[in-house]
Amino acid sequence: MTPMDRTIEYQGYTIQSSPHHHADGEKWQLRIFVSLDNHRGVKTREFSADVWYATEQEADIHGIAFGQRLIDGKIEGQSVMGMKTVDRRATPRLRVQFRTTFSSSMNKEGMGVMLDLSSGGCRVESPVPVEPGVLLELRIYAPNVEWPLMIEAANVQWVSGLTFGLAFFRITEAEQERLGQVIEDLTESGEEGDHSV
Repeated sequence: MTPMDRTIEYQGYTIQSSPHHHADGEKWQLRIFVSLDNHRGVKTREFSADVWYATEQEADIHGIAFGQRLIDGKIEGQSVMGMKTVDRRATPRLRVQFRTTFSSSMNKEGMGVMLDLSSGGCRVESPVPVEPGVLLELRIYAPNVEWPLMIEAANVQWVSGLTFGLAFFRITEAEQERLGQVIEDLTESGEEGDHSV
C-alpha cells in the first residue's frame, strides 16, 4: 500500500510529501519531492530530514511546511537554488536576422548572421569556425540604430555546425542600455515580424 501523496504548488514549485515508513512500522520520516517545470521538462529533487513522526499525516503536514521553508531559503544546508539554473535566460530569445561581425584576440575575424538575441546572449551562424570557450568581440548591426552595438567580450558556449551560441561576458553600461532598447523594440513589434536588416 502506498501512502497518500500530498501535493501543493508554492512559488512556481510543486512540493509533494511522500513520508518514508520506518521498518519497525512505528515511525514516519519526513521526505518530500520538489519539482520545477520549465520548457526543458520537469526537474525533481528529493529532500528529507532526520525527523520522525508518529503518524503519516503528521509527517505530511511537517513535510509540506519544510518544503515551503526550503523554497524560501530558510533551511540550513539545503536549497532549491540549483534547480532554476537550467535556464539562466531571464529574457526570451527573439528571432532576428542581424548582420554581425566578430573578432578574437587571435586576430581571427569573421562575419555572420545573428539568428536570435536576448539581453544575455545570442546565436550566430557563420562560415568562420570558432572554438568553444573563446572570447569574441562582437558588433551587432541592428536596424534603427546609428552605429552597431558593441559587445566587448562574448564567450562561445557551444558550436554546432556553422552555428554557435554566445553568452555576453563583458559589455559597457551604455551598450547594455542600447541592447535593452533594441530588444524592447523587437518585443513590441512582435516576434513573428521580419527583423532582417
